Amino acid sequence: MPFRNLPTDAAAPLSSLVEVRPGQVSSRSLTRIGDALAGTLLAFDEGESVSEETYAGDTLYYLVEGEADVNGVWMAAGDVLMVPAGTLHAVEPVCACKVLQLTLF
Repeated sequence: MPFRNLPTDAAAPLSSLVEVRPGQVSSRSLTRIGDALAGTLLAFDEGESVSEETYAGDTLYYLVEGEADVNGVWMAAGDVLMVPAGTLHAVEPVCACKVLQLTLF
């Protein structure tokens, strides 16, 4: 099954699938299809971030909750941004937030 960690018997809000935890970045893998696609739901506590990264594929960021700066672009809940393959970038939350990250390799 290419998708995992998703509800199958009842619909649920995407934001409910990962929790913001004090002093942490939490994640929930939603899919990994070989070298083709990776999907992860991330939750950042206020003041937490991830280091700059480069992905071999184009990466879509969808801000589920909160506000964040992704590669110098301010995002609010409901916004989407694509970072091209090979671009060094980071997710810097402005406050506690949840982000869906999809990378196509």
